[in-house]
Amino acid sequence: QHRLLASLGADLGAKDGGVGAGGGSSRRLTLIYGYSMGGLQAYEWAVAFPEAVDRIAVVCGASRCGELNRVFLRSLEAALTADGCYDPQTDTFRGRPTRGLAAFSSIYAGWGVGEAWYVERSYAAAGYETADDFVTRSYLPAFAQCHPSDLLAQVRAWRSADVAAHAGGDWEAALQRVRARVLLMPCDGDKYFTLPEARKEAAALGVRCSLVPICSPAGHRAGDP
Repeated sequence: QHRLLASLGADLGAKDGGVGAGGGSSRRLTLIYGYSMGGLQAYEWAVAFPEAVDRIAVVCGASRCGELNRVFLRSLEAALTADGCYDPQTDTFRGRPTRGLAAFSSIYAGWGVGEAWYVERSYAAAGYETADDFVTRSYLPAFAQCHPSDLLAQVRAWRSADVAAHAGGDWEAALQRVRARVLLMPCDGDKYFTLPEARKEAAALGVRCSLVPICSPAGHRAGDP
C-alpha cells in the first residue's frame, strides 16, 4: 500500500505539507475516488496515511464491512464452494464450477439492487420484461466468465475490510485519524453499505464529512460509474 501510494506521487515521508523524506516539498493526493470496494480502499488510505490524502469521495462504499454485508458475502462463498469442482483441501477449483457460478450470480441479483428495483418493477425502465429476465440477462452472464478463485479472493478481501485494524480494533478512533475531507454518497436502497451505517460514519467523522445520499431503486448499482 505504501509503495502504491508513493507511485501515485504521494510523499509519505512528510506530514501536513511539510518536507518529504527526499528533502523536497511533499505531495498529497488531491482526491481518491472509490465506488463499492473502491470506497473501502479510499478509507483505508485516508486512515493508514492521513498525511498523504486531501480528499476522498466514497460512493456506495464504507469504512468497513458491516454485519449484514458479511452475511451476504458468506452466502456467496458458500454457493461457489458447494460446487463439486471445489477442492476444500487445496482451496482451489479442479474445473469450471458452472453451477456454483450460476448460484453465486443468482444470490448477487437479490442484493445488488434495491428492493424497489423488483417490487416497483424499475427494471422495466432499463429494458427488462420481468425480474427473471433481468437476472438472466444481467447477472448470470456478468459472472459466468469470471475466474472462481478471483471471486473467492474478492469476497474474502471485502469481508475482512475494516479500518479499525489501524486503531487496535477501535473503529471510531480509526476514523479520527482521517485528515481528508470526505464526500460520502450512500444509496438509500443499498443492502451492502447501508444508509444507517453511513450516517454513523458521518457522525464519527464530524465536520470533515459531507453526507449526500443517492435516492434510487437501483440500490448499490446506483453508484456504478
